Formats: sequence, C-alpha cells, structure tokens
Amino acid sequence: MYRLRRFLGSLNPLVAGCALILLAVGWALVLSATLPPGQPEIFPLPLLAKRQAVWIVLALLVLFAGISADYHVLLRLGPWIYGGGLFLLALVLGIGHTSFGARRWFVLGKVFIQPGEFVKLGVLLLVAAQAAASGRREPIVRRRRIPRWLVVSFLSVAVPMALIAGQPNLGTATLLFVSASAIWIVAGAPWGLFAGGAAAVAGAAPFVWAFLKDYQRARILNFLNPYRDPLGGGYTVIQSVTAIGSGGLTGRGYMLGPQNRLQYTPKHHTDFIVSVLGEEWGWVGCAALLVAYLLLYLEGLRIAHRARDAGGTYLATGIVALLACQTTVNLGMNVGLVPVTGLPLPLLSYGGSSLLIASVLVGILLNVGRQRRR
Repeated sequence: MYRLRRFLGSLNPLVAGCALILLAVGWALVLSATLPPGQPEIFPLPLLAKRQAVWIVLALLVLFAGISADYHVLLRLGPWIYGGGLFLLALVLGIGHTSFGARRWFVLGKVFIQPGEFVKLGVLLLVAAQAAASGRREPIVRRRRIPRWLVVSFLSVAVPMALIAGQPNLGTATLLFVSASAIWIVAGAPWGLFAGGAAAVAGAAPFVWAFLKDYQRARILNFLNPYRDPLGGGYTVIQSVTAIGSGGLTGRGYMLGPQNRLQYTPKHHTDFIVSVLGEEWGWVGCAALLVAYLLLYLEGLRIAHRARDAGGTYLATGIVALLACQTTVNLGMNVGLVPVTGLPLPLLSYGGSSLLIASVLVGILLNVGRQRRR
C-alpha cells in the first residue's frame, strides 16, 4: 500500500487527472453517440460502447506502462521502434485494407489497426534521441551551416511522412512534421528555416493542386464553402456546426440531442465527437473540455522545461506538440475552421490505435515528470 501511495504521489496530478477525466468523458460521449435512436435506456450497452470500454482498459494499461518504463530506455529503443513502424507502413501500403479511397489499416477480425498511429511513437523517440545526442552547444542559428544531425533527423521524419502521405493520410503526416519541428526548434534550429519552408510550400501550392486527388481537392473546396455541396462533401461539417450551435449555453441534456440521437452527423462517435458534446452539454461543456486540454498541455510544457536532461525535454516537447496539434485540428474541423482531415480527438474519440498511442504518450510525459520529482 505504501508503494502504491508513493507511486501515485510521484505522478503529476494535473496531467494524470485531466487524462483520466478525458477518458471518462470520451466513453460517456461514445455511449450517447452509439445508442440506437429508439432505445431510451443505456442498457443493453451498444456494441461500440462495449468495445470502447475495452479500449479504455487497454489504454489505462499502456498508460501505466508508459509511466513505468524509463524514458531513457525508450530513447535507446527509438531506432528499433522507428524501424518497426516503417516496416508496418510499407506493409500496409501493399496488403492493407482500403476504405474511402485510403489504404491505411490492417484488419484482424473486427479490429482495425492503423500503423500510422504507432509510427508517431517511433518518430518522437528517434528525433528526441537525435537532438539529445547532438549536445547543447551554441544555437544552430549562429552556425554557418546546418549541422549534420539536423539533416539526418529531417530525413528520418521525411521517410515515414512520405509513406503515410501515400496511403493517403496527410493529417498524420503533418502531425509528424509539427511534432518533430517543435523538437528541432527547442534544440536550437532557427525559425528562419521553417519560415523559408512555409514560404516554399505556399509558393508551390498552385503546382501541388494539379497532383492532388479529386477527394483532396473536394475537401479543400468544401472547407472554403461547405454549402457548395451541402448533401455531399459539406454535409458533415454543416451538421456538426448545426449540432454545436443548437446546444446553446448549457446544452439539451445528456443523450437528449436530436442531431446526435437521430444520427444526422456522420462519424459523430469518432472524428466529430465534439458535435455530440456541443449539442448535449452546450458551450459550458465545450469550454470545460478546452480547459482540460489546455491544462494538460501547459503542464506538459512545464514538465518539458523541468526535465532532468535534454532527452526528457525534447521528448516531452514533441509529445505535447503532437497531441496539441491533433486536438487543435480536430476541434477546428468540427466547427469548420480547418479542412476535414480524419484526425480523431486524443483520449476522447472512439477508436483503438489512436487511443492507445495517445495514452502511452501521456504515460511517457508523466514518466518524464516523475523522474524530475525524484
């Protein structure tokens, strides 16, 4: 009992508390979103709610594993985890399951496994280890040339990005680059490199348009004007915004939202779960969700700042950047501020691969903080 109390006392209470609250709220929302329209009681539980309960139990186990495993050991294992992720990415392009024009899943019975989620961990570990191995010397901006480790690190990220973009899955590919960029910047990479890269991307945009697939072009056009195709590509965003707006200040009540119960919004238990929250819990519920995420990520940055070594700082920074970027994109997608990318909301949306990876990343973040407190 003493050891348990000591273990719990070593954890960052804000990060752990926010993560557990988000997992619990996520299951409640998935239950509401998957309850059949004509069923007034929660029992019998919907199949997807049962599955999500199982995923949450597994998520708690990997969360504990992330806390328990020394992050220094994980950093040393980074190249192996990264290599395994690349192998799975290459394999899924050849024999993976295709859905909605994308080949990004392995199907084991009734379970869909997305290797693009698991490669996030390998990339973060590898880039953090590379940055830590470079040492804390003078800032890169003061050097006359870009150091070799930064070039190697960039190529290490570019390879999985290319494989994931080929599925195609531009959302996850972007997350890899954002999280790696956060590590590079903390390690001393000049902002000018990223500003120049952004300018180059913007300049190449008209030419890239010619190589986009039809559905990717449609997503961009529907983002700019969802009502150009209100019954097709713009339908989901329109219904999501309608659901969130109809919730008003305090919402219509748990499991009482007509948009949700009548299943007007597609994917409202996965990518668009915020539409359920907004309709049933209102602006108050959405504000509480934002506060929970904000506290988790701000405290995560504090952990990164107070880490005992450079490896911990870089790893915690990359984890916060990845999860925060994914959260921002999903929330913006639900209210029509960013194009629909298919990124689930961390710790909240239905799903196995995303939930497990988000949980183990939070566990590693707690691991970094826990070792600082020793």
